[in-house]
Amino acid sequence: MSDHQSQTLEQLLHQHVSAFVESDKPKEIIEKHVEKMFESVVEDAFRSYGDMGKQVKEAIKAAMPGNISDMMGLARYNNLIANAMRNTWESSGIAENVAQRAQQSAEEVLAEYEIPEAVSLKKLLEAFIEENAEEAQQSGWEHPKVVYEEEGSFMHLYFDKDPEESRYSSRSKYSLDNSLAARIKTEKDPNYGGYDVAEVYAAKLDGDVMGKQMGEWHSEYDKLVIALYYGEAKLILDCDPDDFSYPGYD
Repeated sequence: MSDHQSQTLEQLLHQHVSAFVESDKPKEIIEKHVEKMFESVVEDAFRSYGDMGKQVKEAIKAAMPGNISDMMGLARYNNLIANAMRNTWESSGIAENVAQRAQQSAEEVLAEYEIPEAVSLKKLLEAFIEENAEEAQQSGWEHPKVVYEEEGSFMHLYFDKDPEESRYSSRSKYSLDNSLAARIKTEKDPNYGGYDVAEVYAAKLDGDVMGKQMGEWHSEYDKLVIALYYGEAKLILDCDPDDFSYPGYD
């Protein structure tokens, strides 16, 4: 083969390579392989339902602001996260069933962060009872320690999982681990079953006075207290706080 012919073949090859690189073909090939890679990664990460929930929850937590003093907009923020996830999955080209499973898991995880508009005092104390029921059984506690006071348009609730008392002394209400202070905003509100409705302005959770830093909740009870304090949820005074006992002592 002559040098002239070799040069011509090299030039021809170069021209074809140049034309290929400048065309849309490389982009199509790359996108196709990226889609396959993304689908493979997602299927591996979300192979089981339990793993999927864990992965999505970690992603959502990473996206959450570190400090939220006003949680009223959190539900809207969650919707933005959910929509962004849905759009990403729908436009990514991954298998439809994987996207649906991921979206379902995301919605379940985000539901944990929804802040209720109102919190029933009955449900709050039931959640408190449930959280401490096992320790109460082990310790032989019949009921939590509860002190409820109303003065004018203000109410105060002091309570502790441990009813510890002695014949010689009684603990100060201020030493109890949990408390709520609220203003009664509406009496016998027809929108809430005819019960008084209050607005919490101070709270103590597990011995810590709540301030402007929001901690992560670890139970339904924690979530409800945080909703009342940070989320400005209404407190529905729908029970007698003295009527609660641990399971087995109802």
